[in-house]
Amino acid sequence: MRWIDVTVPVCDGMVVYEGDPTVRVTRRLSIAAGDPANVSEIRLGSHTGTHVDAPAHFLQGAPTLDALPLDVLIGPALVVETDAAPLIGGAACARLDLTGVERLVFKTRNSGLWRLDTFARDYVALDEAAARHLVAAGVRLVGIDYLSIEPFRAPGHPVHRRLLEAGVVILEGLDLSAVAAGPYHLVCLPLRLAGGDGAPCRVLLGR
Repeated sequence: MRWIDVTVPVCDGMVVYEGDPTVRVTRRLSIAAGDPANVSEIRLGSHTGTHVDAPAHFLQGAPTLDALPLDVLIGPALVVETDAAPLIGGAACARLDLTGVERLVFKTRNSGLWRLDTFARDYVALDEAAARHLVAAGVRLVGIDYLSIEPFRAPGHPVHRRLLEAGVVILEGLDLSAVAAGPYHLVCLPLRLAGGDGAPCRVLLGR
């Protein structure tokens, strides 16, 4: 099996969702400075780069990151490429054959946004009708190639709420530049943050 790493590298000053904590990577010990080892301090938000959202991200009292079912994070996945913009709507999702698909990943023009030095508000996202369709189709994990699965600062966050209320794992911040549409095996391993509302993760697609 050939594996493709679709994780956005974590680095100092990287692009984050507007308003989220900035990323700082600082060398605290240095062999070059006479220390016995190199040790860095990393400061970042729980939704930095490639990350998963737990229901607790938008739903008070809902399950946290450590309650996510592990079987959802590893297994067959379908990558679909769409030129829908700025929204992927319910009609576009209805045209997909989602028979037996539990993990669905959208590749959009967003993957090109990772080349920018600043956050782009005009990324492609799902609308609420699309979220309803995916829930009804039995999708258990849905991913997209930018920092949010719904439009920038959408009032009430209906897409997140619709998916998370149904127990759908949201995977955001993928870089699918090197990925073609089709079936893959997905491996998604978020940091094990106790009580977390989300966490950065390493994501691989293989086939």
